[in-house]
Amino acid sequence: MTTDNQNELVVHAINTLTEKMSIVLLQEFLKLPKELQINLALIKSAQLLLANILCQVAVSQEELMKLIDEQDGEIKELTTNCAFTAFAKKFQVKKH
Repeated sequence: MTTDNQNELVVHAINTLTEKMSIVLLQEFLKLPKELQINLALIKSAQLLLANILCQVAVSQEELMKLIDEQDGEIKELTTNCAFTAFAKKFQVKKH
């Protein structure tokens, strides 16, 4: 088996697991009281907005890394993901 075939199998397995977990998480989320659902959605929206703002205001990758290091767990992860996706070109992030 070639490396490309192995990579495709791994990607397929990850995508399958992600899809199945997403379905389960959505089912569990929908069981929560409506008020809690709204609060969770608002919190996540605010976190994503903050991550996006941090990526927007950072002038350089060095400055972004400093901003990321000053954040706590989830915001740190969201900002890093934001930098590697939507802002990859700005920060010259190399994707594998």
